[in-house]
Amino acid sequence: MMLDKTAMFTEKQVVALTGISRKQLYNLSNSQTVQPHKNPILYTWKQVIFLRVFYILREDWSFQLIEKQFKSFPGYGIEKVIEEIDSSLAVIISDENDGDVRLGILAELTFGNKFYNRHFKKAIENIKTSKPLNYEEIYAVISYVINDADENEEDENDEDKNYEGEENFSYKITIKKQTILLIPEVIRELTKAASKLNIENFDLKVS
Repeated sequence: MMLDKTAMFTEKQVVALTGISRKQLYNLSNSQTVQPHKNPILYTWKQVIFLRVFYILREDWSFQLIEKQFKSFPGYGIEKVIEEIDSSLAVIISDENDGDVRLGILAELTFGNKFYNRHFKKAIENIKTSKPLNYEEIYAVISYVINDADENEEDENDEDKNYEGEENFSYKITIKKQTILLIPEVIRELTKAASKLNIENFDLKVS
């Protein structure tokens, strides 16, 4: 299931879904980072995803640093980042050398099972010892989490099974000065949150 990409969200709905405050929305609009439609103020689905990503990254990094990194993303620009956020796999922010902060966006998985297994094993070892992951290891972790989430979603749709309690979303991995945020999991969380809030015009359609 996926959200109708033409859905639009009011400022109040965006605050409820993303955690971003009205003041922060104003600041992001004023700095031309995320500019909503005006009269009335409405946000697109992709902007909502980006704002939720922004909010989660804010748990580990300053507001100003995150904004600066996205706006200066090489070869993209903030508009393209937002336009492609729903098809991205992960956002990575790392402090590689005492203040030398880098932001990366992973778009697709391109490796086979042998490659995946080797790097996934190494990733687990590094996570246990709090060592930063390289890009190959990040790919492996993302593949594992996404595949596991897909299997859990199939189980939820099985009419013969009954589940109680809330589902836990594993969308962020933090290792020392490195944050890996899994975009598909952020989208899953947003989709469920919007459904629970009974947001008007939030139509779920089979993709």
